[in-house]
Amino acid sequence: MTTTRIRRCGEAALLLDCADLAEAVSLAARIEQWRPDALDVVAATRTVLVTVRDASALPELRRRLEALLADPADHPVAPPPSGHLPASNRLSGFRIGASDPNSGSVEGVADFGDAGSNVSSDAGSDAGANAGSGAGAEGGVAGVTIDVRYDGPDLAAVADLAGMSTEALVRTHSSITWRAAFGGFAPGFFYLVDARELDAGRADAGGAGASEAAGGPSAKPALPAVPRLGTPRARVPAGAVGLADRFCAVYPGASPGGWQLLGTTDARLWDLDRPDPALLAPGMTVRFREVGGRSGDDRGRSDQRR
Repeated sequence: MTTTRIRRCGEAALLLDCADLAEAVSLAARIEQWRPDALDVVAATRTVLVTVRDASALPELRRRLEALLADPADHPVAPPPSGHLPASNRLSGFRIGASDPNSGSVEGVADFGDAGSNVSSDAGSDAGANAGSGAGAEGGVAGVTIDVRYDGPDLAAVADLAGMSTEALVRTHSSITWRAAFGGFAPGFFYLVDARELDAGRADAGGAGASEAAGGPSAKPALPAVPRLGTPRARVPAGAVGLADRFCAVYPGASPGGWQLLGTTDARLWDLDRPDPALLAPGMTVRFREVGGRSGDDRGRSDQRR
């Protein structure tokens, strides 16, 4: 570990400064599994916040965190098989659908089970409680596949920034296995990052051999960092799929926002009718699948721009 600072934060929390996102996410998962009488463990881009019920617990919490950082090998952590979702509402293995604009459907559709089954259900159904990891799981970690119509107003601009056609951008974006690094901004809003970035960071911490096995921490990202809009939109619709910096996210509700929008989905990222309203949880994997039409379609153009 390269974390070098533990700071008091408020009356009943400690804030750990991390070297980068990969370390923050890895450390948060390690503490989450260890659970040192903490109320909450919250990762961000380069920090981890650990809260307790009472300030009297902070000295012992600090001592245990210092021990964890000094010798992380004493506290091995494996990714939880279903993210951090409660057992009563595991939606792993679901493919969360975007309705085909030509089908007349207006609801998101969830397909779950193994790859050979095609059981349809409303995305908020309690059927998810008994769903296995199925086709949506990657390496034992819970995951969902979200259907997207790549009809966003910034699709062509982001393709130009990346030096590729819109078809290539869609293909690249939907080929990435994204991982929910942390939540923020609004209920159900999760910052997704290319899972290879986090895996490379963990491999780098494990030494040169581990790094090479993971493909190397310096592997070129599939997509470039995407700047936020110079002037945020006053209203971004629920279900908008966007990019900002190296993150991807789905807006859970209508709100102002400055992310570059690639498309839309009918998946409900936040639904108070579910036992656990948030569709995603830290550590879960997300894949995007193209459905329906596409704005700025250039499928007839050459795909040689890079």
